[in-house]
Amino acid sequence: MPSEPVPARCVDLVKTYRTPTGAVHALRGVTLGFPAAALTAVVGPSGSGKSSLLRVLTGIDRATSGDVWVGPRNVARASARGLRGLRRDVVGYVFQRPSDNFLPNLTIGQHLRLASRGSAAPEDDDILNRLGIGHRIDHLPDELSGGEQQRAAFAQTVVAGSAVVVADEPTAELDSESGQLVMDGVRALVDEGVTFVVATHDGAVRKLADEVIELEHGRVKGTHPDGPPVGGRSPAARFYGAGRLSDDEIDAAISVREVSKVFHHHGGDVVHALETVSFEARPGEIVGLVGRSGSGKTTLLNVIAGWEQPTSGEVRWREHVDPRSPSWSAVATVPQKLGLMEELTIEENIEYPARLAGSLEERSDEIEELIGVLGIGELRSRYPREASVGEQQRTAIARSLAVPTSVLLADEPTAHQDTASAGRVFAALRKAADAGTAVVVATHNPEVVRHLDRVLTMADGHLGEAPRP
Repeated sequence: MPSEPVPARCVDLVKTYRTPTGAVHALRGVTLGFPAAALTAVVGPSGSGKSSLLRVLTGIDRATSGDVWVGPRNVARASARGLRGLRRDVVGYVFQRPSDNFLPNLTIGQHLRLASRGSAAPEDDDILNRLGIGHRIDHLPDELSGGEQQRAAFAQTVVAGSAVVVADEPTAELDSESGQLVMDGVRALVDEGVTFVVATHDGAVRKLADEVIELEHGRVKGTHPDGPPVGGRSPAARFYGAGRLSDDEIDAAISVREVSKVFHHHGGDVVHALETVSFEARPGEIVGLVGRSGSGKTTLLNVIAGWEQPTSGEVRWREHVDPRSPSWSAVATVPQKLGLMEELTIEENIEYPARLAGSLEERSDEIEELIGVLGIGELRSRYPREASVGEQQRTAIARSLAVPTSVLLADEPTAHQDTASAGRVFAALRKAADAGTAVVVATHNPEVVRHLDRVLTMADGHLGEAPRP
């Protein structure tokens, strides 16, 4: 554990990335303090500068101008040798993907001894016990769950003597239960005197923070010394900010009102696919339409997307769009028939919406992050036919998120995914929701209910609301 708590701060911090076509201003005159022995959450939409702030704070990236202090050390003016010493002795960095923090052939105990440069004492191993994973000390990383790996990664940084731990989206790929265990571990280490700075989209992390810093377009939008109040806040309230709006005060991104859909088939057969269906989806939440095949889920999504016209009723949008043909900025879809273009590579398929929108350069970092979250980085140069159906489906999900939209409609997005890959899918959908998108998922898989904020059950074209998962 650190000998004493260490604060961090930055003054007039500027970070500009030079590109062949110009410059990206990631941080613009940021002045902040990070209190010692506390958890600070850095929040904001994708591209707001969160990751850049963390990388400059640890000395992984150099500031373009301004000063960065960790305790008495000026990180911005340190030599390369000084930065290596800083990361070895003072500041620990925890990667977003839990597995990236380990060597696969070493046990967790061996990682601890390596992190402490061979001098790990019994009390250092006891850190694992305080984090609830002492029984995993002789296990390899891939024998641990994602949540256990993330807690073990925090243990490594503390055993190494890090008084400040910087973590980029430490719960992004974890389910809510695993994420809670990770954050319980973080709070335990904060109580021991460790300073945490965490970039996050996760409202649960924000609730636990001692201080919340909001970034937007590289500038400080605001700070909250005590964080949002704990308990009872909806995902939409997380997006709009603590205590500012209640659920009833937040305009729905879409409102489906008394929608019915009747199909007339040859031979006189009539199918009532939807029967007076009504519901709303708000910014920042994932709504699940759960039911068996043939219950009307896909038809409902097609009506919302404007691909089918309702027989009666209407779909209303918060934005002023034509409900018969909403714009790309209003809605993105992930259909069961994925619609990937066979002549384009996986990467080109994902980039295509941003290229058409003229925002590919602006969105390049977010797209790269999506590719990583969905685990398709090694496929980028392949064509769809050279990938599995599950990989193609994750490609289609990445494509749907390449450009921000008000609403995302996903039809059976985990139908071809194993459990781990399904977690990746919902990690990507959660990031979109936390950035303000209303996500509507149609599924017949009860295992995904734990990822949903609200569950609507469908049967024979009728809709009902289930208790919150």
